[in-house]
Amino acid sequence: MHLRVSVVVLLVMSLSACAGPMAPEDQSVVSVNGTVRFMTFEGGFWAVRGDDNVTYDPIDGLPVAFQVEGLRVRLKAKRRPDVGGVHMAGPIVEIITIARL
Repeated sequence: MHLRVSVVVLLVMSLSACAGPMAPEDQSVVSVNGTVRFMTFEGGFWAVRGDDNVTYDPIDGLPVAFQVEGLRVRLKAKRRPDVGGVHMAGPIVEIITIARL
């Protein structure tokens, strides 16, 4: 009887060890308030200068409705370190959502 209980306890312990901790929040997603800026170098492009002092370079550019110099926005985007670019203004991002503030 004690052997059976010991085996069950060991089985439960080993299965719970395999579960591991909950997955952490996706560190590649950034949510930031910022200001839309037209950058004049490298042929010119629209970017978002975050309140965190990081310039976010949207991979597909900003939607036309947001191409307004000085417009305040809320940006949620995924960092794309796997994509290269020529702007070299800041991290390249894929826009998830963007909204006027």
